[in-house]
Amino acid sequence: MTAIITALGIVLVAAAVRDVFDTLFHPHGRGVISEALMGAIWRLTRLTARGNHTMLSLAGPVAFITVIAAWGTMVAVGFALIIWPQLPEGFAIGAGLDATAQDGYVDALYLSLVDLTSLGYGDIVPTSDILRLLGPLETLIGLGLLTASISWILSLYRVLSDYRSLSHEIALLIEAERTSPAGLIGIDPSVSARVLADLTSRVVTMRDDIAYSPISYYFHPRDSRHALPVLLPRLLEVVESCSAPERAPALRFGAAMLGLAIEDLLATIAERFLGPTVHGAHDALAHYRRDHLWAAH
Repeated sequence: MTAIITALGIVLVAAAVRDVFDTLFHPHGRGVISEALMGAIWRLTRLTARGNHTMLSLAGPVAFITVIAAWGTMVAVGFALIIWPQLPEGFAIGAGLDATAQDGYVDALYLSLVDLTSLGYGDIVPTSDILRLLGPLETLIGLGLLTASISWILSLYRVLSDYRSLSHEIALLIEAERTSPAGLIGIDPSVSARVLADLTSRVVTMRDDIAYSPISYYFHPRDSRHALPVLLPRLLEVVESCSAPERAPALRFGAAMLGLAIEDLLATIAERFLGPTVHGAHDALAHYRRDHLWAAH
């Protein structure tokens, strides 16, 4: 039984460390545990939101906190399982404590949390060489988890900033198309092509952000004016208008590039979040709108 408990603890710690690496440092950001938690929280929040976009906007922050808490819990519980079979024989118990009473799982979890948070009270001290090494190892993992979490917050802030910037630029373009008598097709084609090229670059960046930081998909904007699922169909209308045969070659080329970038973005979203039954850009866009409860807009 001791070997089984210890092995289970090692598996938990290894799974947590591996998931942190896969989520934050792997090129495609695919942690099995984190993705399962984020998807479950999104589905649960979506089910209870019932069209309430304010409630749905909480899914991303809640998923972020839950994933970090899950990693910390797995590490703490895993090391506690490793320590538990060694209590109390493998430790020197402080004078104010009853040595015969310090042998339960709660005591092991207490020791694990002290090491994880690097508090170092010193009331229960390991005596064997292996156990003496476990404490610093868990502290290093705890500090690494803290650093990784802060780095994740900073990178996620940049991704969400890119999202807001892209959605705002698309909204401005749509509004300008609606209010301006000329629009993109009525001005100098070279100027229109530069506008489309800038949007293409931003859409490509957004595609990379979603691929490498999938949690950003679950950060739902409350206002439809800032929601890509609402704005992309209107942007596709602009692309279609600029792609007509009678348009200037520079304008048609810029529109073709932007159209391909949008298709690539939607294909990435469909592959990562919408399932294998989604086929084509229009189908992906329709599912994307429904998944974020914007189908009625």
